[in-house]
Amino acid sequence: MKLALGTVQFGLQYGISNTKGIPSDSDLIQILKLAKEKEISVLDTAFAYGNAESRISLFSKDFNIVTKFNAVETNAALKNLLEQSLQNLGVDSIYGYLAHNSQLLIENPNLWNVLEEEKSKSRIKKIGYSLYEPFQLEKLLDLKMIPDLVQLPYSIFDRKFEDYFKILKDFGTEIHIRSVFLQGLYFMNPNRLPEKLKSFSEPLTSLEDLVNASGKSIAEVALNFVYTNSFVDKIVIGVENVDQLKENIDAIDSWQTNEKLFENIKDITIEQKELLNPANW
Repeated sequence: MKLALGTVQFGLQYGISNTKGIPSDSDLIQILKLAKEKEISVLDTAFAYGNAESRISLFSKDFNIVTKFNAVETNAALKNLLEQSLQNLGVDSIYGYLAHNSQLLIENPNLWNVLEEEKSKSRIKKIGYSLYEPFQLEKLLDLKMIPDLVQLPYSIFDRKFEDYFKILKDFGTEIHIRSVFLQGLYFMNPNRLPEKLKSFSEPLTSLEDLVNASGKSIAEVALNFVYTNSFVDKIVIGVENVDQLKENIDAIDSWQTNEKLFENIKDITIEQKELLNPANW
């Protein structure tokens, strides 16, 4: 099972389409129970996700936990933050520990020494970083920060990291993907886009036509475009309730290979590639 469960919704009111708020304790138990039953092995969290680390602590031993650290200025501060995350999660060690923004390691390379030290103590199994742009990865590799695990955006339009997948795999890096739905862009009406996103009107119309002809939904196509990529190890998805998790699992279980559809999708041209980063919206 390549799905990993993101936990930001468990600690924060997150997502433009979130109308139900943070899941209750009973909803959370249902979600994590189904995740375990369906052999989802990874929970992706972060110190910055409100109280998400603490809320999943009762289930920490049932999953591999990947958590992330936000901006720190000193090695001592990073060690302290790791200690807080371990306490929040109720564990002595975690599967993965990542810089929430890899720019932090570029600006303060000494922090990598802390990660390597904690890995040598077996408090962290895999160290790495969350990426936003390819230049960050190139810089980090130049600095000899070879990651055990990376998280990066990848989806049917946003394929800027595609050429780096084999490079990462040659290092033995585990690749976790986020933003497979590009923050909901693929579900937007091509004729009702905000002014800043008008350039996506034609690509979205083309995508809609291809998906409709396939008899599948946008959600199924977007998810399986990434899921079927052999370089991808995990896809991090967030859900607000157990039904949403079931829908994503069903979309994968019922998928039938359609390489022609994916080839046609790759032919869609995106003019303003900078808008593939939602930070530029």
